[in-house]
Amino acid sequence: MSAPNQGRQSPDPERQTGGQLHDPQAKPNELGAAPSQDHAKDASEQQKASLPSNPTGPLEKAAEEKTSKAT
Repeated sequence: MSAPNQGRQSPDPERQTGGQLHDPQAKPNELGAAPSQDHAKDASEQQKASLPSNPTGPLEKAAEEKTSKAT
């Protein structure tokens, strides 16, 4: 190799190790790729289904007690 910074260059193809020889992007699903868009959408829908439609605020109960006309 005739590069000025030899330590930063890849080795010759015949001297490369196993990880350098194989293309890591050839089979992304076997490498633990991210879940599909459908999976993310399903998970989001499941979370939204479990939420209350209109949650009460932290001071809503206190405001109701103050403004109620209880005798």
